Amino acid sequence: MPSASEARYIDVLALPQVPLTFGTSLIGRAAYALVFLPLLYAVTDATGSIAQAGIAIALYGAGAGFLAPARAWLIDRFGARTVLATLVILFALALASIAIAALTASGGVLLLVLSAAAGSVAPPLGPTMRVAWRSLAPEDRALRRAMSLDAVIEELLYLAGPAVAGLALAFARPGVVLLGPAAMVLVGGLWFVTTPAVGALGAKPSTAPGDRGRRPLILERRFLAILLPVLIAGGLSGVIGVAVPKVLSGEGGSAAAGIALGCFAGGSAVGGLLFGRMRVRGSAFRQLAVLVLLLASVLTTLAFASGPVAVAVVLAVAGLCFSPIMIVGYMAAGTMGGEHRQNSATTWVNTGHNLGSAAGSALIGIGLQLAGAPTAMLWTAGAAAVLLLVAGVLNASAGGLSASANELGE
Repeated sequence: MPSASEARYIDVLALPQVPLTFGTSLIGRAAYALVFLPLLYAVTDATGSIAQAGIAIALYGAGAGFLAPARAWLIDRFGARTVLATLVILFALALASIAIAALTASGGVLLLVLSAAAGSVAPPLGPTMRVAWRSLAPEDRALRRAMSLDAVIEELLYLAGPAVAGLALAFARPGVVLLGPAAMVLVGGLWFVTTPAVGALGAKPSTAPGDRGRRPLILERRFLAILLPVLIAGGLSGVIGVAVPKVLSGEGGSAAAGIALGCFAGGSAVGGLLFGRMRVRGSAFRQLAVLVLLLASVLTTLAFASGPVAVAVVLAVAGLCFSPIMIVGYMAAGTMGGEHRQNSATTWVNTGHNLGSAAGSALIGIGLQLAGAPTAMLWTAGAAAVLLLVAGVLNASAGGLSASANELGE
């Protein structure tokens, strides 16, 4: 096999324990991409109310997002195998309970409670896999490619998931379809936690000598300096999800918007694969700052783009920067988390992206209403620049990261 410095993606997949560990994690992670549509339609059919279905999705998303750092802390504190297995079982039971409640036309309150419960116990299979990569592909170049591959495949799962769920809904009731992701997360998740790589992620007491300080990571300036660019990238992805349908409302409508957004996802996948093959020098913050500036600059041209082809091209180019931002964020966060807070660190990257996406979606909606698409996009670029400047100040005041933590391309 080639050395880690020369490894291809196929060589990374051939590393010991990788096929089983990564493969089983993907079975469980694929379930997340399949949940939203059947959950939406299951609650709608059972209650006759799209409003209650929207609330159910919101409760599920809030539980999954806002409680993610707490679940990651439990894994860091008590070990991955026990905590993750418990969460996998609870999550599968919650999804199955929603399915049964929907099929039996139970009340809306019960469905809302179960949706919130499902989100609250969503097992962090992705963040745990990204921590496991550090032992599976310990050399820097191999780890970079592994993280790139992970990010790209996750992107493809979320791209294909809704389509697969929609196809299943054409042949089965939503409650029945919802049993699919429940079974996938149960089988894939439990199989994943039995792998040696996950078993090695044992309990790490918070008072252990290797712990870098007792303050939560989110209160450390050096960590915030890395998290803010990820939040900005998430915000920009939320912005295009709302702005592009508006921009193309008179030129192709929803079909054109769907294709254009697909180009962003495709560009992101290509960018992740290319970035994993590159030798990039410089600190993690410098890499993130450059990538975010490029992403924001390209998306600013949407203010002047005209027609679905131009919009699709802009989004495809912008997408090239998105996965690399997440890759650098995950690698830098894992380094900062040290031996005892790696799950917490990588999970905060996910949470930062999700919070940014939610905020970007909400704020661009207001901007589009008040000022129209061109001005709103320019405001968005300005806000991104201000937040990036704040991140730069935090990075400088914290003294930056050590060279060993920053040289991600070596």
